[in-house]
Amino acid sequence: MYNRAFLFNGIGSKPEKLLVQLTPEMTDRYEAYRKEAFTRLGLDLDMDNNTGYNAKAAEWMVPFLCDRVVYEYLIGKGIFPDIGAGYSSGIVSASACFGSIKHEDAHDIVMTHLSMFRELQEKGIKLNMGIVIGFPYDDLKELLRGRFSSDELVIGSGNSSFHVMISGKADAVEKAIEICINEGAIKAFPMNTGTAFHHPLMEQYSTKYIELCRRLDYKEPKYPLISVFNHTVLKTVDDVKKENQMNVCTPMRWDLAMKKLEELGVKEFFDLSANGAIKKFSRVGRKCRVYTLEDIVGGGYTI
Repeated sequence: MYNRAFLFNGIGSKPEKLLVQLTPEMTDRYEAYRKEAFTRLGLDLDMDNNTGYNAKAAEWMVPFLCDRVVYEYLIGKGIFPDIGAGYSSGIVSASACFGSIKHEDAHDIVMTHLSMFRELQEKGIKLNMGIVIGFPYDDLKELLRGRFSSDELVIGSGNSSFHVMISGKADAVEKAIEICINEGAIKAFPMNTGTAFHHPLMEQYSTKYIELCRRLDYKEPKYPLISVFNHTVLKTVDDVKKENQMNVCTPMRWDLAMKKLEELGVKEFFDLSANGAIKKFSRVGRKCRVYTLEDIVGGGYTI
């Protein structure tokens, strides 16, 4: 039923690592979308002139704009998805590209993240996220069991058989990373996000985000999505609306979502991040392949 899946990464990569991958034509389209979005949101077009929370908002907006440009580039090449998946804020990006919400809505959702940062900083609450490479999800879960309460630390996402994201209080993340390194992790490091996305404690700081996701005017997505939370196929307005509302404070299993897509018949995965970020932390079966923008532009994929 499904052969081709589009994968959206959303926020995460630095702008300079994304923009360098765009062709001149894609860059022109990106700049047009950026001018439109930044003007509406009151952000300075000169990235260096944005300070404080606006600087963070401007940086976050770049991946969303790039996702849209890459999506439209693939569609223009005649590469259409049968289904899609969004990693973290990629859920918002996928919802916009698949027509369930407007792109302006996606940008407004990104801006609500600033209220989370503001409240956390004002209250002096120190949160963080981290990456552990070299432990499967279940092994890491067992390693951390009993060492931390769920309030302190959770596994925010199982990304693949070797790549896991942890989330929680900053001191707990730091301690967990030290434990993982001592226990033989290939690599473990803090992400220095200042937040703990995909930890239930974020619910109390994401009221504006949840309220906005709840009141938006959703449409049925042009293509279905796979849930990264319960791995069901999302086809209706209510499905997509719920997925967006759950996003900030609910742990994910990206690895199981990829497995489910393979079970549904997907053989071709397309990484919509301009720099191929998703391919780096995802794994699919030997009969499948993850294609990046570089593959498409360079002729490494033909319909």
